Amino acid sequence: MLDSYLCRDDVKKFINELKTSERYFKKTSNIYMSNLYTSYEAALYIFYDALLKYKIIINDIYLFDEYMEQLDKLYKKLDNYDDIRFGINKLICKILIIKLDIKNIENEEDIYNKYIRDGYFIHGFSSSYVDKIKSEGFIPEVYENYYDRFVEVNNIFAKNNVINIIHKDFNDRRVFFTDDIVLGCYYSMYAPLYFSKFLLNEDYFGKLKRKDSYLIDNYSILIGPLKRFMSNNLFNENDKKTIMNLVDDEWELLHRKDKCISLLLVKRKIISKNETSLNDFLTDENDIYEVVDRLLNSKNNNIAYSDNISKDDIEVIVLDSFYE
Repeated sequence: MLDSYLCRDDVKKFINELKTSERYFKKTSNIYMSNLYTSYEAALYIFYDALLKYKIIINDIYLFDEYMEQLDKLYKKLDNYDDIRFGINKLICKILIIKLDIKNIENEEDIYNKYIRDGYFIHGFSSSYVDKIKSEGFIPEVYENYYDRFVEVNNIFAKNNVINIIHKDFNDRRVFFTDDIVLGCYYSMYAPLYFSKFLLNEDYFGKLKRKDSYLIDNYSILIGPLKRFMSNNLFNENDKKTIMNLVDDEWELLHRKDKCISLLLVKRKIISKNETSLNDFLTDENDIYEVVDRLLNSKNNNIAYSDNISKDDIEVIVLDSFYE
């Protein structure tokens, strides 16, 4: 879906700046993601959000040069991720006005139709499943996994007075979608969340030397606190071996392909039958830029879904991560 933009030299250069230049990625943020570590990578993920919005709403190759120029200015000028996201939404509105040659700026309905009514929900997942989903479609919770062994490990911890440290109902087939690609990127990098949250559990294992250890795939830092916890709490050798064998196997499963951001995009009307109307986004003043910001901002972060989705009804996007 984004290939025609991602292959451009100016986009590649900008992505490199977002990874390497503090001027672009060192910002303050109010981004919150379920107590998981968020930092400089948000700058890159917000740019992916900007690309997707441009593709869905405008998709005009001739106006894209202007869009990239203005994005560069936003990142250089603003010091807060939230301000950058508002600036991107405002920029989308301005460019759409140019494209449609609108004399007044009442074009909320066009954006609503493209981004909401005919738009997408997003599911971030591990890159190890990309090929299977592309070829077979999406079957929630029915793919290669070690669920039975995770249940066993939960029972071992419970025997040692640690209840539900792996927080997941392994009989529940629901997965969750979001309308925010930034969160989708984080979900993909931490996928599966029950495993990353297990390894990052500060309540039991203490603080890690590096908070980004899961994102940078530093396995030795991640498993050190787990091993110490089991030794300090006198887990028997068989239980320790069972737990570490599972952690090793899950880690290998998640890294059988190079780790990257993997996003599943599905039409909103497939995932949810409850369509939000344009009136839900209008304000009393009906300022066009405030309305557009409301339209393009995330409203749904945990949309449960459990039905199969045909490969013909999905888009899979694979993106570079911040940490390589």
